[in-house]
Amino acid sequence: MKPVLPHIKRFERYLSWGLMILSGCVTPYEAEIHDPPASIVVQGRITNLPGPYSIKIVVPASNAYKGLSFGVEKAKVYITDNEGNHEDLVEQKEPGLYQTTTLQGVTGRVYQLHIEAKGKKYESKPELLRSVNPIERVYDETFRSFEPLTGRERLGGWKVYVDTKDPSESGNYYRWNWIRYKLTDVCATIDVPPGNPAFRFPCCGYCWDILRCLGPDCISLRSDALINGNTINRQLITEVPVECLDRVYLEVEQQSISRDAYVYWKATRQMLQNTGGVFDSAPTAVPGNIVCTTDPDEQVFGLFEVAGITRKGHLVDRTQAEYSNCPPILPLPAGGVVGCAPCEESRYRTAKAPDFWEF
Repeated sequence: MKPVLPHIKRFERYLSWGLMILSGCVTPYEAEIHDPPASIVVQGRITNLPGPYSIKIVVPASNAYKGLSFGVEKAKVYITDNEGNHEDLVEQKEPGLYQTTTLQGVTGRVYQLHIEAKGKKYESKPELLRSVNPIERVYDETFRSFEPLTGRERLGGWKVYVDTKDPSESGNYYRWNWIRYKLTDVCATIDVPPGNPAFRFPCCGYCWDILRCLGPDCISLRSDALINGNTINRQLITEVPVECLDRVYLEVEQQSISRDAYVYWKATRQMLQNTGGVFDSAPTAVPGNIVCTTDPDEQVFGLFEVAGITRKGHLVDRTQAEYSNCPPILPLPAGGVVGCAPCEESRYRTAKAPDFWEF
């Protein structure tokens, strides 16, 4: 067996942390832990939108373990602001997850996160909740792509753009994100044999599949260094591929973030785009805004983000596409009365219509 180069092992560890930060998920850790690393990763945010807000605290696995990370339990977590308000977060069933109960972010206030865990104290840099201009327009345009098998161009999909107005004052930083919703009529399948879906059950009511933006290509950033006070035109948000002849709904989120958050997300994107090849420089820890006050030498990873947010919905109409890449529709069970299946709420499915949905 060839030895694993140390810098490649470091890259794999940092890549795992970065993907964990983007997804907001903690992979369950089942192996026995003998020597976990001392550092922690903190991720969470407060916005001007209604809560509850979540803070996640995990310890990343070292090179010796296969698990990604495990949650820090029984921590004391609270948030303060410059008006003297204080709220303790409540620990959830998911290890390492803490949530607010009544806190509502207010534009113009300064917020700070405090953590007491594992005999140490941590706190974030005080962060201002900035105002955010509304999204002026969300629109899509088709694009063509080259088809190697035929040697011709054909529809590649739809590029989705945003136009927005930058405020007159300098020092504004933006991040864009999106969630994609698609109406589905299949809420359960029967595997025959196991692992090979053969039949479908329709949903008992309206149900939407949810696709969330993850990965380095989903970190869309901009500063106003070159366009201060002007309109940001044709800011690319995402590409919608050719799939079924249907409509998909995008909920586009525009965030007004701090310079520290801008630097953090930019470094995270660069880290995730690193190929990890033998000639690449080893990635460094992503700078955050949290420190250990009882041990200043301890490295703390992650970000407590305070952001102003505005959202706008957009429908991408794929019904008139020149071809379809839609997977085949499974048949209904043969014979007997065909029932329906409920739309089970999860991170990737919901029975609640999106705010901007149009039937």
